[in-house]
Amino acid sequence: MRADRLLAVLLLLQRRKRTTARELAERLEVSVRTIYRDVEALAASGVPIYSEPGRNGGVRLIEGYRTDLTGLSLGEAELVPLLGLGDALAGLGFESSVAQTEAKVMSALPEAQRERAEHFRRKIHVDLSAWWHGTETVPHLETLTEAAFAGRKVRMRYRRGGDGKTVARTIDPLGLVLKNGIWYLVAASGSAEPRTYRAVRVLDAEITDEDVELRDEFELGTWWSARRTEFEHHGVAYEVVVNARRDAVPTLSSEYEADAELGEWTRLNLTFGGRDHALKRLLTFGASVEVLEPAELRASIAATLREAATLY
Repeated sequence: MRADRLLAVLLLLQRRKRTTARELAERLEVSVRTIYRDVEALAASGVPIYSEPGRNGGVRLIEGYRTDLTGLSLGEAELVPLLGLGDALAGLGFESSVAQTEAKVMSALPEAQRERAEHFRRKIHVDLSAWWHGTETVPHLETLTEAAFAGRKVRMRYRRGGDGKTVARTIDPLGLVLKNGIWYLVAASGSAEPRTYRAVRVLDAEITDEDVELRDEFELGTWWSARRTEFEHHGVAYEVVVNARRDAVPTLSSEYEADAELGEWTRLNLTFGGRDHALKRLLTFGASVEVLEPAELRASIAATLREAATLY
């Protein structure tokens, strides 16, 4: 990728200040003509770089120029090998680029910082995947990512988690989130609120020529943090199985739209932030929801309803 090569040229020149185009070409395994084109591109972008013709000529940066990469403090340099992005981005097809970029950043550090960073690499390993889930293989992750970057709608077939039924959707992909080793697709349809889809349940995905509908107020990190904060406020994950009437299903599960074809009752697998959270939430649905599991929650709801009935 040319962006990687331009960065490599810049980092090599920062370390040596002056070298020849041929030396750069051999180091990066490209032609001398390519190096001269890269120098022109860097100069056009504002980097104070120039080439000197002749036998003793070469390529150099103006004295005193530094990029932010080698301006890392000692503490910042130690964090470079701890980013833990290689495994996380493997499914996006960026694994090689991440490794190459990290290596280039490391090579650009002064010797003392590089030694400290390498020491941290040997002592600390960052694994972003969840132990109990293992590593998910998401067949259409690259397609979904490409669509989100390009701002194009996606036609997909999706297997719902509640009843296992396969449904067809045309969505606006707004972004992807990696949480505990699991990829989630955040998407919307029309003017509806964004929903979360488990990326591994996408059975087919096709990028269309239609642009997604702009949502100027939407910011993926802010939106996800708000949902996470709301969920984590209630405590640890609490799994519940329910039967829900048609009117309650879209509210309980983001995998179902308001116009989805549903039977009178639909079985759903739900996650709450603890028993109290589940109890309060499900009681608001009255007779539209029946808790099947766990037995303790079913008993708690029955006891609460009996106590409420004595008041009336």
